[in-house]
Amino acid sequence: MSENKPGKVKEGTYAEGVFDLYNPLNSIDKFKEKFAKESFKILLNPKDGEYAALITVDKGTVLVEGIENKDKKDLTEETLGWDAMMKTTIALFEEIGEGKLSQGDIIKKVVARKIKMKNPKFLIKLTEMQELLK
Repeated sequence: MSENKPGKVKEGTYAEGVFDLYNPLNSIDKFKEKFAKESFKILLNPKDGEYAALITVDKGTVLVEGIENKDKKDLTEETLGWDAMMKTTIALFEEIGEGKLSQGDIIKKVVARKIKMKNPKFLIKLTEMQELLK
């Protein structure tokens, strides 16, 4: 699996950007209250990146871990225990993160197989988390 310690991400990777985005939630009381009873893991896997980002929310805290994107077996649901997964290019992840794509646009890209998703209901939680950062 990853050579990184939990919560650590390699500099200059996609996982570092995800860490920088979501780590501030740990100091936001509204996040801690809203997600106090929730535990889930979401894997964001850029197919053109060296590292995937595993976002773990556990009872009001968020942890982001960089996972090497070399062997598909290292990123499976069975290995990492994730609840949801999204796989696409770094460019599309950036467009989604910046809010440039509507839900309809994302659905079209899923149908066109430009975005691969598993368990999209958990992916909605990322949107809820981003709203708390504003």
